[in-house]
Amino acid sequence: MSGTKSPHGGLTRRSFLKTTGAAAGAAAVLGTGAVGLTAMAEDASSNDSGEKVISTICRANCFQACMLNAHVRDGKVVKMSRADYPEDIYSGCCLRGLAMHERTYSDNRLKYPLKRVEGTERGAGEWERISWEQAIQEIADKIKDIQSTYGERAMTFNSASGNYGAVQGGAIDRLAYVTGGTAPAGMYDFAMGWGTNRVMGGNVFGYSNEPKDMVDAQHIIIWGTNPVWAQPQTWRIILAAKDNGARLYCIDPIRSATSQYVDEYIQIHCGTDLYVTLAILNEIVKNDRIDVEYAKQCTTSPFLIREDTGLFLRRSDIEGGPLASVRDSKSLNSVGYDKTDPVYVMDEATGQIALYTECEHPVLEGEFEVDGIRVKTAYTALKEHMAQYTVEDASELSGIPVETINKIIDIYASGDRVTAYTQFGIDHYRGGHLWGQALAILHALTNNLSRHGTGIGGPGAPKGALSPLGQNTAMGRGTNPIKADKVMTSIASCAWSEVVATGKFRGQDYPIKGYIGNCDNIASNRGGQRDWLDKDVKNLELIVDIDFEMTDTARYSDYVLPAAFWLECTDIRGNFSNPYIVYGEKCIDPLWECKTDNEISTLLAEALGVGEYYPPRTDEEWIDICFDSDTMRAKGFNQERIKKERALRCLGTPEEPWIIGGYGEEFPTQSGRAEIYNEVPTARYDYGQDWQSEAKLEQFPIWKEPYENWPGSEAKKKYPLSYLTLHERGRTHTQWFGCETLREIDPEPYVHVSPQDAESRGIEDMEIVEVFNDRGHCVIKAVIDNALPEGVCFIPKGWQMDQFIEGSFQEMTLNAGDWCAGGYVFYDATVEIRKWEE
Repeated sequence: MSGTKSPHGGLTRRSFLKTTGAAAGAAAVLGTGAVGLTAMAEDASSNDSGEKVISTICRANCFQACMLNAHVRDGKVVKMSRADYPEDIYSGCCLRGLAMHERTYSDNRLKYPLKRVEGTERGAGEWERISWEQAIQEIADKIKDIQSTYGERAMTFNSASGNYGAVQGGAIDRLAYVTGGTAPAGMYDFAMGWGTNRVMGGNVFGYSNEPKDMVDAQHIIIWGTNPVWAQPQTWRIILAAKDNGARLYCIDPIRSATSQYVDEYIQIHCGTDLYVTLAILNEIVKNDRIDVEYAKQCTTSPFLIREDTGLFLRRSDIEGGPLASVRDSKSLNSVGYDKTDPVYVMDEATGQIALYTECEHPVLEGEFEVDGIRVKTAYTALKEHMAQYTVEDASELSGIPVETINKIIDIYASGDRVTAYTQFGIDHYRGGHLWGQALAILHALTNNLSRHGTGIGGPGAPKGALSPLGQNTAMGRGTNPIKADKVMTSIASCAWSEVVATGKFRGQDYPIKGYIGNCDNIASNRGGQRDWLDKDVKNLELIVDIDFEMTDTARYSDYVLPAAFWLECTDIRGNFSNPYIVYGEKCIDPLWECKTDNEISTLLAEALGVGEYYPPRTDEEWIDICFDSDTMRAKGFNQERIKKERALRCLGTPEEPWIIGGYGEEFPTQSGRAEIYNEVPTARYDYGQDWQSEAKLEQFPIWKEPYENWPGSEAKKKYPLSYLTLHERGRTHTQWFGCETLREIDPEPYVHVSPQDAESRGIEDMEIVEVFNDRGHCVIKAVIDNALPEGVCFIPKGWQMDQFIEGSFQEMTLNAGDWCAGGYVFYDATVEIRKWEE
């Protein structure tokens, strides 16, 4: 036994489940009334007279934002069907979207405000139903008591990605702007984008071209992701590219569903993707297999680097002036060292230095002396740095044959149009940002960023253009601005538990005692679940959860407030995986006693005495605020138009898809170019970690071994199995965990084990096993899976604790992030598996 037993029971369909009166009582409080599969089928097949078809959207965080039709009969949504974008290539839906009405009426829905029964433990499942008036007043009183006792910082407000509606999705965050408080900073999927941002700009979700542009690719390398299951609408675009002649490659430790459809599957050892990419980049630059003219004109390859400081040689270094006095500052990137103080290059024609903004033919490679200052080009420095990463070493570490790595090198050097399609698989290791940085440099030097059919595919192409949506709703722009003297402090999510335990953040007092969240399910979705169960829950005096369903977070709360589901309110969303803002119309009134996130946060603001700064607004009034910006007005976007057209294209045109740095435009970087050298690398979040010791080495990408999950780690000696928590087609993170229809094809959680690992441990197919490490455990059935190589196992993510026999998939992951990128390292974990003995 691992010694980390969970305090809850197991699978409800097992004879040995510990059924308690408290659980039965909770079910009674939650209520019933779900529309079963049979009833749905009967409704859907009945007479269609009087049926209304209402256009809406899926607001899940899979990024695809499918447009859907809700079929409403007698005030009830009886089925969902696909609706169409203005462009067919973006139209589509999946089983999750088609089951949206089922989630609306599910037994899992929260129906009434609930309060934990006085004197019972959090997680015991004993609830009493209370009125909204009582819930709001008691919660507000407790918040005021906490903040008066410990200070404004003592309350944490958290909205995550469970609702991508611009109005509802961040509603609770707005409270922090008018009451003061803290918020866990978004840290789930930002690592790779922190690396690409160093090269391409665009911030953490701005590195992708419009997905439609992949149709023009000649090669698509699907790296560390499984779009067949995780992004089915984007997969349709990839298949269209294949029909158009593109060759598809899949690099993954697992023979995923995607790997079955590609031209070549390349198996790789977990956690070694970064080293392989560094070796590829080394071979490309060592042999000058780059697009030389593109590198000279559109990247910082010819920029001159000072050997004494490691900074670029700038005009102020030679001519002097006020900027010269700050050139050694660690805040260099925020000082304004851009075209106001341009960098020098060496002019081919004159053999003298020239400002890059004025030189047509710069020297790409070489070392020089300028006014007694030794300098070299960034390309020369890159060559020297990359020489340590060889294809032979990469092959030995990754398990990819040398000839296969050389084939990838040839693809990049061919001049063909190459897209690397990725999401967040490699993002979830320590060093994930360095992989993004290396991949972006590789694409820049081979001119595979800003030609049609090239780029780094994934999320975020249009997000930068849509930022006014989030900014306007977060800041409450309109007739009543936010309260100017209140400050919301962002605390990196992976550091939040430590702050709760110690009451300190970056040397200052932060006695966090209260937590209120919506759209987050923090207990299930962050790493290291036992930290929440064993530490946070015990240290917090108040936990409030606002959600659609009884999640792991809700179970351990003091108050649970039932939120209206997506079909029960009007909202808009800006998309990641297509260039549209879309409109979702309210289809039915909120069921039972559910209220919208907007209503709930407004009620709390009034009860907290800050209603002056947070006045009641309808969803429609908030949508008007979303469009109240110069960016939106310049595009001619407003609520009236989106209600009529349902989808508004933000970037590019149907004929000319949007690409980063395309159409002769500059990259969104300080230089306007793809920057292969990062002068002063910084961390995305400073939470007191020693990020400087790592960042100073990252001017070029380096090999940074994962914490645990790679072939050479110490952790693997004790826990020899690489442990992954993968997306499945039936869930988006923890959403749809209880959907009856989807449970028919995915009835319960399993741990997937290779035949070799099962045999060596004496494990039979469908046998109950324990998956464990020092952090926690999970008791679950094992499935022997031929898609897995020896040494790798996985549990699909999203299941809730009460769906396991004991423990949970998230107990074994790390509650940690890379020091520079900050993102959770979900895949950076190792475990062992053994037969379960109760």
